[in-house]
Amino acid sequence: MTKTRYFEDLTLGEKFETETYTLTAEKVHEFASEYDPQFIHVNEEEAKDGPFGTIIASGWQTLSATMRLMALIKPFGQNPLIGMRIDDLKFAAPVYPGESVTVKGEIVELTKSRTAPRGYVGILLNTINLDTGKLVATQKWTCLVPCREG
Repeated sequence: MTKTRYFEDLTLGEKFETETYTLTAEKVHEFASEYDPQFIHVNEEEAKDGPFGTIIASGWQTLSATMRLMALIKPFGQNPLIGMRIDDLKFAAPVYPGESVTVKGEIVELTKSRTAPRGYVGILLNTINLDTGKLVATQKWTCLVPCREG
């Protein structure tokens, strides 16, 4: 079991890296069919004439993979990832079916609440395509983390 980490346990500049997630052709089609049914994600023939020349994963699926990978490493131990906001979201490159991603993160901001026993943690996240080495998405999450003394 992962140790519970509270706001006081976190340090500015702390870095972490996740495992990997592969966006298989089946997963890309299934996700896009349900949540982002644009031709560039679901129709191979039409995608040939699109801006990428083939099917690509939805950016929203890439972000969902980012969330999955972050949840699995439990940066706050048994405290959940409670998202308050996402800032500076940028999609830098497409992910093609069959490619794998990982996430590299760094704590860039720690702000203790003045009114409640919690803190706000800013995490800069870079989602990297392991097949190409390219940055595919970057974003800054602000998460709520309880303080040890409640």
